[in-house]
Amino acid sequence: MKKWLTMLGCLISSISFSFAQVKSPAEYLGYQIGSKITPYWKVLDYYQYIAKELPNQVKMESYGQSIEGRPLQIFLISSVQNISKLEEIRTNNLKLAHAIAGEATLNSPAILWMSNNIHGNETSSMEASMMTLFELVNNANPTAKKWLENTLVIIDPCLNPDGTERYNNWQNGILGKQYNPDIYAREHREPWPGGRYNHYYFDMNRDWAWQTQQESQLRAAIYNKWLPHVHADFHEQGINSPYYFPPAAEPLHEVITPWQREFQTTVGKHNAKYFDSKGWLYFTKERFDLLYPSYGDTYPIYSGAIGMTLEKAGNGSAGLGVYTDDKDTLTLVDRAIQHHATGMNIVEITSLNASKLVSEFKKFADDAIAGKLSSYQSYILTYDVQKDSKFRALMKLLDQNKIQYYSSTGTIKGLDYFSKKEVSHSLQTKDLIIPGNQSKAALIRVLFEPETKLSDSITYDITAWALPYVHGLPAIASKNKIENLSPYSLDQVSNTLNSTFGYAFKWNGFASAQLASALLKKKVILKSSDYAFKIGSEEFPKGSILLMKQGNKNIPLDKILKEQADEFQIKIHNIPSGIVEGGRDFGSSEVKTIQAPKVMMLAGEGIRATNVGEVWHFFDEQLQYPIAMVNPSDFSRVKWEEIDVFIMPNGNYSFLKDATQKQNFQTWLSNGGKVIALESAVNQLATQEWSKLKALKADSAKTTKVDPLKKFADKERKAMEEYTGGAIYKLTFDDSHPLMYGTKDYFTLKQDANLYQYFENNAGWNVGYITAESKISGFVGNNLSKKLKNGLIFGTQTVGQGTVVYLTDNILFRNFWENGKLLMANAVFLQMN
Repeated sequence: MKKWLTMLGCLISSISFSFAQVKSPAEYLGYQIGSKITPYWKVLDYYQYIAKELPNQVKMESYGQSIEGRPLQIFLISSVQNISKLEEIRTNNLKLAHAIAGEATLNSPAILWMSNNIHGNETSSMEASMMTLFELVNNANPTAKKWLENTLVIIDPCLNPDGTERYNNWQNGILGKQYNPDIYAREHREPWPGGRYNHYYFDMNRDWAWQTQQESQLRAAIYNKWLPHVHADFHEQGINSPYYFPPAAEPLHEVITPWQREFQTTVGKHNAKYFDSKGWLYFTKERFDLLYPSYGDTYPIYSGAIGMTLEKAGNGSAGLGVYTDDKDTLTLVDRAIQHHATGMNIVEITSLNASKLVSEFKKFADDAIAGKLSSYQSYILTYDVQKDSKFRALMKLLDQNKIQYYSSTGTIKGLDYFSKKEVSHSLQTKDLIIPGNQSKAALIRVLFEPETKLSDSITYDITAWALPYVHGLPAIASKNKIENLSPYSLDQVSNTLNSTFGYAFKWNGFASAQLASALLKKKVILKSSDYAFKIGSEEFPKGSILLMKQGNKNIPLDKILKEQADEFQIKIHNIPSGIVEGGRDFGSSEVKTIQAPKVMMLAGEGIRATNVGEVWHFFDEQLQYPIAMVNPSDFSRVKWEEIDVFIMPNGNYSFLKDATQKQNFQTWLSNGGKVIALESAVNQLATQEWSKLKALKADSAKTTKVDPLKKFADKERKAMEEYTGGAIYKLTFDDSHPLMYGTKDYFTLKQDANLYQYFENNAGWNVGYITAESKISGFVGNNLSKKLKNGLIFGTQTVGQGTVVYLTDNILFRNFWENGKLLMANAVFLQMN
C-alpha cells in the first residue's frame, strides 16, 4: 500500500523520470495530470500506447462508437497469466452467473470494472484513470502486481465521449495560460447544454436499464459479456462537497443481499483509513441511495456485483481550479489524485477479498435461479393483439437486459397490476411469461415489482417504474412457479399487398406512428379515421390509417408500403371497398388527410437540456421525423407561416414576456397553429390571457395545521410531506379524443404537485385526469397525496383556428416511458379540434 502511494508523488511531479518500462501519463503527455484538460483522443492514445507496449498485461476491447462516431473501448489489466486466458476467465464467470450453461470453478480472479466520465463534465475520473492504469503496470510497484495475480481490472476510460469532448473543447478553447479561480469567471460558467449529457442531452447514468441511448446499449452488451464482481462508478458533485464513497444511503432496495451491503461497508472503511491519513474530508451514508434500477451502481448490484458510486467535488463549474466557499482552491490536480487514490484502494480491497467476492457472486447467481431473490415467482404479460407493437418493444428491452421469457399453458393465480386484485388467469399461447428463477432474477424483481418498498422516503430519484405501467401492458405477478415453459416468439410480419382500392393499418401502438412517419417522408398520402370500423372480421380502432390507390397514383405505393410496414412489423390489410361496417365510409369528412407537419422546438438557454433531448431523440432516433430546433435568441427570426407544430418542453419561455414576440406567437396560434406544451411550459401558457386553463387550488379548509413545535432536525422529512420524486397514477381518459387514439390503458408519472381544474362551459377538452383512487405505485408525501386528486393531467383548447395541447406530466420521461410515445405522435400528426 505504502509503495504505490510513494509512487503517486513521483507520478504527479513535473520531473520527467519513471521507474517503469513504460512512460507515466505526465511523461507521455508532457504535462502533469490535472494541469491541463486532456482531450479524449489523447486519453485513448495513452491507453493504446500502454496496451501496445505491454500486450501480455493489457488488452483493449472495442465495443462500438458513440453517436458522434467516437470510439468506445475498455481495457483489461491483469497478470500475464490471467491475460493469457481471458476468454477462459470470461466464460467461467458467465457459468458462475448461470448466464451460460456449464460447470464453473471458483478458482478464478475477481473482476473489478471501473467506469469513468459517464457525465462528460466530471472530468477528473478520466484523468485519474490514466494514473491508475500506469500504477497497475508500473514495474516499480510490486504490490500492485501482486494484486493483479487474483484480480482482473477492466477500465472504461470514458463512457460518454461526446459530452466529454463538448466540455473539454469549451474549456480548452477559453482557458488562458493561467486559470482564474473566481467562480464568476467564464471558465466556471459552462454554456448550454453542458458537457454532462451525451449527444442527445441524455443523462446516461439514468439509462443503464432502459438503454434508450446507443452508448448505453453498447455498454450494457459488453457489461453483460463480462459481468464483473465489483463495479466502481466515478463521478463528481458540487465544488463545496467533500469526497463521497460507500456505504450508500437508505433506501437500499430489499433485494440487495447482506453480503453486498457488507462489502460496501468494507470498501468504505478501507478507503476511509487512507483518507484519514491524508486529512481528506469525506462523507458516507448520505444522499446517494441504492433504489432506482438504472444507475451505474444499482444496475450492477441487481446483476450480482458490488456496485458503488464515488464522488469527488468538481463537475462543470470547477475547471482547472476554483475557490470554494471556504476560500480553499479546488484543483483538477487534487481531484484526480483523490479519484486515483480511491481507485487503487478499491483494487487492493478487491484483491484482498477476491475469493470471497467470487464465491458470493456464485451464491447470488445460485439463489437467483433457485427463486430465492424473487418476491414473485412468475410475471405474466397477457397478450392483446391491439398491443402487439408494445409487446415487441418490451421484448426488445428484455433481450437487451438478457432477461429470458417463455410461453406456457394452464391456469395461474396472481396480482393483477391494473386492478391491484388477486385474479385467476388461463394462459394463452401468446402470453409472455418471465420466470423469477433465472440469472437476472434480482433485476426482474426490481423492474417488475408492482410496488417498491421504501426503507426511507428521502430518495435521489423516482420511486416507481414497473414495466407493465411504463408500457401500458396488462400483467399478473404470481407467487407460483409456472412449469412446462416453451420458447416464446411472435410471428414475423411479411405483408402481401394486392388491393386495387387501397390499404389500412391499425393505430394501436408507437410502431404504427413510426410507419406513418416513414410514409409521410416518402410523400405517401395518408388518411386517418375518427371512427372505428371493420373490414371483414378485422376491427380497426379510431385513428387507423388508410392509404388509397387513387390518391397515391404517382408513387410505387405497394413497394414503399411493404418495405416500411415489414420493417416496423405492422400488418397491412387490403381494402376491398369504400363501404365499411360499423363506421363511416372512407369518403366521409370524418376520414381526414394527415398532413406532414413542420415541427419546431426551442433548444437553448432557459430550456432544460434533458427535456429538449427527450423530444429531440424521440423525433430523430425513434419517430425518425424531422424537427427544427431553434435557439431561443433567434425566436424573433422564426417564419411562423412555415411552422405547423410548436413543441414546448420543460423550461422558461422568455418570449412570453416580450410584447412583440408574444403577439406574433398568438397570431400564429389563432391562425391554425398547434402548440404541444409539457410540464412547466403548461404553467406559463396558463398565465396567458387567452388560456382557459386554471391551476387546481387546494381546499383551504382541509389543509394541514401548522405545528408550532416542529423540530429543526426534522425539516427535510417535513418537506417530504409535500413531495413526490416520481409516482405512478392511473389516468382516466376520454378515448374518443384524438390525443388518446390507440391507447387502452395509460399510467402517468407524477413528478410534481401541478394539477389543473377541469375545463367548463366548452372552454376546452378534459382528455385525461386523475381521481382520488388513481395512485398506483411510488412515494407521495402525505399532504401532497391529499391534493393530487380530481384534476386535469391532459387537455386541449381551441384558440381561434389553432390548438393547444396541455401535457402537464412528461410523457417522454427519459424516453423509456413507452406508453407516452404514441400520445406524442397523436399530438403531432392528428387533428385535435
